[in-house]
Amino acid sequence: MSVSAEHHRTLFLSDWHLGLNGVKSAELLAFLETHDAETIYLVGDIIDQWVLGRKWSWNEDCDNILRNLMQKAERGTNIIYIPGNHDDSFRAWANASINGISVQRDAVHTTADGRRLWVIHGDEFDLFMRHSKFLCHLGHMACQLLMKINRPVAWFRHRLGMRPWSLATVARRALQKSSKTYRKFAETVTEAAQRAGYDGVVCGHIHRAEFRRVNGIEYWNDGDWVESCTATTEAMDGTMDILHYAPSTTTVQALRTRAAQRLNEVERSMTFENTSSQLVEALL
Repeated sequence: MSVSAEHHRTLFLSDWHLGLNGVKSAELLAFLETHDAETIYLVGDIIDQWVLGRKWSWNEDCDNILRNLMQKAERGTNIIYIPGNHDDSFRAWANASINGISVQRDAVHTTADGRRLWVIHGDEFDLFMRHSKFLCHLGHMACQLLMKINRPVAWFRHRLGMRPWSLATVARRALQKSSKTYRKFAETVTEAAQRAGYDGVVCGHIHRAEFRRVNGIEYWNDGDWVESCTATTEAMDGTMDILHYAPSTTTVQALRTRAAQRLNEVERSMTFENTSSQLVEALL
């Protein structure tokens, strides 16, 4: 299958939750196979440590996603990893480089047209997360249960050619609408960015891809790869957009196969400090 790569100046991706059963790892691998950038920001919750010891689900796609990132770094892509609340132990690695991937607590990105954007995961502005971690863990488990219940519904809708629908997403949206913390999340984050002198903020955390201006400050949320497939992109002229990735199942399967073959071929001629599985073990 011949698919040309789409090149961006910058890609911002968050909330992959690799290791969580049911995430869009196949779609993410297909996306990384067909999208390149000069700089890639991994904006938190990339690996889900909250499921460790319970139902850790690490498949070949997850392995190939890390291999893809390491190969991009080897080729010169600037990759910056900003951990979130589901992978917060990685924050101990701040200012370190792992296989060419720089780990930072936050970052400042300057767009091609000179705007200064603060890049953070965003959990530090989630008061519910900061003060009710036990309830957050319960909510995470409930979300996993809803995703499991939704699988036969998703399969049936797919067979009928209907649009995807997620019970977990519906529940999360209802929670966000009822919670003052989530309703005010964009305002809280942009206020902090404004006080620090930034033109905008790029974040993740709440699994809702969005762009808007709040009191003149840009708010970009990358969304997630649990039930959605979204990213924030910057073109060569500094123009930014929210990308919704929606390939066909046939395309995803073909790109997964191509990615695995290409990664194996390229890896034979490249030397890494660790294999991707060793990297996961080291980080966890």
